Amino acid sequence: MFMRDAVSILNLTKILDGRPILNDVSFALRTGTITALLGPNGAGKTTLLGCLLGLLAPDAGDMTLLGEPTERLSPATRSRIGFVPQSLTGLGWFHVQELLTYVASYRDRPEDREDPVWMQWAALAPQARIRSLSGGERQRLAIVLAMRFSPDLIFLDEPIASLDPQARYDFMRLLPGYVRRRNATVLISSHILSDLEAFCDRYLILDRGTLLMDVEAEALGTRYRRLPAHAAAASGGREVIAAADGSVWIDGHAGDTEAEPSLPASIEHLFLALTR
Repeated sequence: MFMRDAVSILNLTKILDGRPILNDVSFALRTGTITALLGPNGAGKTTLLGCLLGLLAPDAGDMTLLGEPTERLSPATRSRIGFVPQSLTGLGWFHVQELLTYVASYRDRPEDREDPVWMQWAALAPQARIRSLSGGERQRLAIVLAMRFSPDLIFLDEPIASLDPQARYDFMRLLPGYVRRRNATVLISSHILSDLEAFCDRYLILDRGTLLMDVEAEALGTRYRRLPAHAAAASGGREVIAAADGSVWIDGHAGDTEAEPSLPASIEHLFLALTR
């Protein structure tokens, strides 16, 4: 059965040491889309992913993944979810192939859906010990472990920061193609905003545990525009935020005129304006 929303979060709240790390966060992820989760350090991004994966218990709120409550995910649904952490730690005594075989042993029929593309991309020596791998090689291995069995829902926590330029470029080409082929859903957290603009459909901006904005990529150049301050008042749109350079983000701008041109708009500009 087709599900429009692969992820649903309603009023998610998480409190640690008496401080709200997530404050009444709500959003849904449509099936077949790639969504970026953005925020400065300490915004609550990793905590949110931890709650979705069942690694942290929320203090309030409801969450579903692929149609099931997160606290009662069936084994079949869990097998459809992939996760890439910020860094792959431990397990240093394994050889690469040993770890892949070990993880595969937990699947009923791992051969049914194994995708060789990711192993080819990672280009890791099967007999290399994990403790001998560089940071970038470990991250490629973490991506392989998440993607190897063709998940339908993928959570990526800073997956590309430690990759070299070629590996990062190839990853950004492979991921959208994979999503299109499988109608998969991706939530990716990253600080490399220029990379995300190449393939994300939507952006969630989180700061101090609060969801500040939920914006579609196509709306950055249509519904949301960045105008010089002197033109904002006459634009006919709603002011969202004033940027440090004196420009103003407008929601609902009627369109450019010769006297009222918009400035180049990007998610990086909007992010910096909202979280400065």
